[in-house]
Amino acid sequence: MGTGEQASDRQVPPWLYKLFTGHQYPYVRRQAKFGKKDRQPGETLAEPTREEIDEKFWEIFPKCTVKILEEVKSGMIVSFVELGNYNPGAYQELIEQPEEFLAREYGKKKIKVNFYDGDNFVCTINFKVDGWTGHDEE
Repeated sequence: MGTGEQASDRQVPPWLYKLFTGHQYPYVRRQAKFGKKDRQPGETLAEPTREEIDEKFWEIFPKCTVKILEEVKSGMIVSFVELGNYNPGAYQELIEQPEEFLAREYGKKKIKVNFYDGDNFVCTINFKVDGWTGHDEE
């Protein structure tokens, strides 16, 4: 952070913060709970506070890479084809305007966006891009 910049000055879209810190994907919450430096062996740990979760979010999110995948359905089988990868800090437009970015870059598809902290899966979100309505119309 720059001089005079407070943690509260940093912002991400609400959907992204909720995706990373909500209960559906527990990676950030677990890191906040079990990553405490003053933890004693065998100690029962309380759930992390909002401040601890927020601190861990801002530690993890800036390091995350993104993988863009297309959902492809063949009969009853669903598979994913990798469309692109983004390094940390290289996907600002994706998080600010996901629908518009994905439509422009990848077209009318059902897309899965995965976030990773190194090799660790953090969370995922699906988008039905640019009016995509179903596999049957393709």
